[in-house]
Amino acid sequence: MAEAEARAIIANVRREIEEAADAMLAAAEKGLKDVQAARDGDASALDGLERMLCAILEACAFQDLTGQRLAKLDAMIGDVALGRSEGDPLLNGPALAGEGLDQAAADALMDFDKP
Repeated sequence: MAEAEARAIIANVRREIEEAADAMLAAAEKGLKDVQAARDGDASALDGLERMLCAILEACAFQDLTGQRLAKLDAMIGDVALGRSEGDPLLNGPALAGEGLDQAAADALMDFDKP
């Protein structure tokens, strides 16, 4: 296990957790304001509340990505403990920031109906 790779995984997990927590807190704060507006008679505030609840659900996706990265890190640590220098080459997990496919490339892979 390369120390730099392990540290990069940890840094990514920390960043993703922080971003998700910030998104959930912001959405919850906005949602609370929308609840108060709805109580004050502004029925359209319920639309805003629905958007904020959806934003919270989307932000919870961090758990899947960070879980995969932590599983990879755990496997790497196990390899070191067993004296192996390389982990399972198929245990790649999600790409670190700046590596792998960007969203446009991933979308292009999924566009089967476009030439």
